[in-house]
Amino acid sequence: MKLVDKEAGIVEYRPLSEALGAEVLGLDMAAPMDAGTAASLREAFARHGLLLVRGQKVTTEQQTRFAQVFGDVVIREKNVVPSQEATAQHVSNTRKDGILATGELDFHMDQLFHQQPLTALILYGIEVPAVGGDTRFCNTTAAYERMPGALRDKIDGLQCRHAYTFAGALAKDWNIDDAEIQPMSAVHPMVWRHPDTGRRAVWVNKMTTVEVLGLPEEEGRALMQEVRRYFYSDGVTYTHEWRVDDLVIWDNRLLQHARTPVDESLPRTLRRSPII
Repeated sequence: MKLVDKEAGIVEYRPLSEALGAEVLGLDMAAPMDAGTAASLREAFARHGLLLVRGQKVTTEQQTRFAQVFGDVVIREKNVVPSQEATAQHVSNTRKDGILATGELDFHMDQLFHQQPLTALILYGIEVPAVGGDTRFCNTTAAYERMPGALRDKIDGLQCRHAYTFAGALAKDWNIDDAEIQPMSAVHPMVWRHPDTGRRAVWVNKMTTVEVLGLPEEEGRALMQEVRRYFYSDGVTYTHEWRVDDLVIWDNRLLQHARTPVDESLPRTLRRSPII
């Protein structure tokens, strides 16, 4: 599909998978952003849930300007070694201010333990290993639609409590405050509805969703596990194999993301912009 803007020329969106995502072609990240191009990007983002821009050297300033097309860049993580940049962080195993660098991560949404979770996230590839450290994405709307009607009926209307659970060695390795120092929690619907489109998304994280309100602990945990099984169904995921100079933005309210295992001896640095 091609969207034509008289001032900006042609921006083309090429689908990445059946489940989600589109690659943006014809966009110059260094050029000023006109209103028509910004509107086109927002419409494509709403439709695809994830946009990829490849092969351009993107500065922090350019990444921040691009992020502001979709919202405000707001850094809420309390890093032990503060970020060297005011409007970006780095998921990195080579920088002293790097965060969240090590280990495999299962599907999750960022900051559900806040009353207002992140709207979107950007990652930009600066150093990427040849193997490992891929980012997987799950379209939770599609996962929800694949659930049996009885399960959808059961979870519609339920609420979950989400808590900041990162503590001990994990918090130290990730360069973030320990949960004992930075306690946070919030309650959200298990099935969230997008205010503009009505699309439903499943807000259940493996690490940070701690209970289903109104259910006994074991029953709640079993239900969350049953729901999460659908995140791995055929046709609802996309795996992004990083290249240097890849920029990916995704909707944190509709998509869950995960990280495949990372060889910690190989350098990996992604510049991160959290958006509200």
